[in-house]
Amino acid sequence: TEAEQFGWSFVLSSFLPKAEMLEEGDRDPEAEHWVTVDGAYWRRPEGPSSTYKYRENHPVVHVSHRDAAEYCEWVGKRLPGEREYEAAARAGHWGPKNRTLFSWGEEDTWDVASKYANLWGNGSFPWENKAEDGWRGTSPVKHFPPNSMGFYDMTGNVWEWMRGGKHKKRIVRGASYVDSLDGSFNHAATLGARSTLHATTTTGNVGFRCARSAKRRTEYDWVYHDEERHGQLAIEDEFGKRDMIPQRGWEDQFSIDDDYFDNEDDEFDGKPVKKRKKKVKRKRTTVSSEL
Repeated sequence: TEAEQFGWSFVLSSFLPKAEMLEEGDRDPEAEHWVTVDGAYWRRPEGPSSTYKYRENHPVVHVSHRDAAEYCEWVGKRLPGEREYEAAARAGHWGPKNRTLFSWGEEDTWDVASKYANLWGNGSFPWENKAEDGWRGTSPVKHFPPNSMGFYDMTGNVWEWMRGGKHKKRIVRGASYVDSLDGSFNHAATLGARSTLHATTTTGNVGFRCARSAKRRTEYDWVYHDEERHGQLAIEDEFGKRDMIPQRGWEDQFSIDDDYFDNEDDEFDGKPVKKRKKKVKRKRTTVSSEL
């Protein structure tokens, strides 16, 4: 990982194993409570004296955007796109008239939130975490209940890298265990929680999840032949023989619809004219309900 190559990573100040590390390590100028610790990486989340043992079911941390993307590719998957993540996180709570703030509903009390997400809680950040949700740091992935679509930890625990963005501003979604319910410190852990980080950033509260595209279903529409638009399909000679006229896209691809007639004028010599149609793939479009 890049943290191993760099030789250091960011650790929350209250998680440092030794007090003198506060003075020895550098601080993130935009997040003063995060301190650089030499030797910190995913196997040693708080530095050389720590271990990931007994945390095998927790989300991996101290991984950069490249680390996450390359791992996903290695297992035959990819990082999720932001629209995919949004849909999965909201799990039905979407639309221009929907103002649901949290994955569990509208309840904004910590007594309710502590049963659904790993957040900081009522303690003073960063030194007082009362572990009201059962955890001071990361928690096992399936510790809290999933949303209605079956996804775990869409809010809280760790920020998650998204596909896309620019190198200096890669997107993360979901908030983490250092964030608050109401945004009084750090980020508000709502369904819209979003931030950007430099792609090389590695910290103890940023991880990722893998995604894979489902097999897309091919949908079809019927297109009816219009002589004004497509020209004649056939002409009839003096002996009543109909000769086909080749037309691009319609050669041997149309069928007869016995039931469909556009209007009462679709007749020839008092007999109904059967409409010709062909099967075409439906154009795939992205439809938004926000506008």
